[in-house]
Amino acid sequence: NCFDFTSFDGYSFEYDITVDGESLEKKIVRLNTRPGETFVLTPSAALPESCRFGCFITVKMTDLDGNEVGRLQEEIPAEKATNEITAEPLSVTETEFEITAQGEDFCYVLSKQTGFFESILKNGEELLTEPMKLSYFRAPTDNDRNIRVYWDRTNIWQGENFDCVFNKVYSFKIQGNKISFDMSSAGVSRLPFFKYTLSYEFFADGSVKTQLCGDIRENVFWLPRLGFELTLPLTDGKFKYFGNGPLESYCDMTHHGVVAVHSSDAGSEYVNYVRPQEHGNHTNVHYAAVYDILGRGLLFEGADTFEFKASHYSAAELTEKQLNVDLEADERTFVRIDYKVGGIGSNSCGPQLAEAYQLNDKHIEFAFSIRPIILDNADPIDVV
Repeated sequence: NCFDFTSFDGYSFEYDITVDGESLEKKIVRLNTRPGETFVLTPSAALPESCRFGCFITVKMTDLDGNEVGRLQEEIPAEKATNEITAEPLSVTETEFEITAQGEDFCYVLSKQTGFFESILKNGEELLTEPMKLSYFRAPTDNDRNIRVYWDRTNIWQGENFDCVFNKVYSFKIQGNKISFDMSSAGVSRLPFFKYTLSYEFFADGSVKTQLCGDIRENVFWLPRLGFELTLPLTDGKFKYFGNGPLESYCDMTHHGVVAVHSSDAGSEYVNYVRPQEHGNHTNVHYAAVYDILGRGLLFEGADTFEFKASHYSAAELTEKQLNVDLEADERTFVRIDYKVGGIGSNSCGPQLAEAYQLNDKHIEFAFSIRPIILDNADPIDVV
């Protein structure tokens, strides 16, 4: 009890031990611990030796009126099962410009010229309205006003032009169910800032193991973000994810959330800033399922954690419009599956973003799987 004069009399403490989002033990306790003293509780639940996504304990403190006045979440050490795809490898076919992987109720079309998916079909229905892309830009925030000259076309001499990036394919090879592209990314009229290998492995259950491995040029200033963008024809844009939530989070603003299974939709993620800007990101995500009212969509599962966002506003819309009243929501859903997103900071009136929260990694390794889904029940992992 860190109060100077007040005991814990009248306060309630609730702890919840969860394994992969499922509650293992939940209990409310009330104590009269004096200032400066400590109380210890020993949960009775037998903790698992292993789990799939994570084992956590969350403690909430509430006052007499039921208001939450404190929260703490800690991860409990437990061995995590490897996220290996057990389905049979799926053979691919190729034409002059495309590579196709087709299964019983799904079909992927991969462009040889761009290295990205042009089409993903589930039961004959298209799940992409635009080709997938690897991107690095996010709509600048008020706190990015000093750094954005190194990111976009604000300063034609210094910026890397992350808001106008071209991805170039140098070569590719097909080895069974695996396709690998040697590629680079460069802002318009700039040297390449990222040279990488992008590979896809196709499996009979519709899963695609996606791996990105490469290096950032040494003299590149820290990036706004790095990850993949997909545009889905989902007017409602519902989603579930196991990660930090339910509110938006960034690497330097996470303590207000808890890692759990959260549900939302693209419209609800909008934050009504007077000046449109970046918002709605989620950190420490293990999986995310984005789907329509009938449960049709895509499931993303990370080899490790990733960052995730779903919105009805593109980065271009949020960047170009100066006032919130001018924004026009798209009927589609823009989805980001990110390796990392740079922190928000306070540079509109404070110091530059602390180095610990800058995306200044020079070697990138990122892996996740994609799978077209139809939700079978409330758990997005149990899908058909």
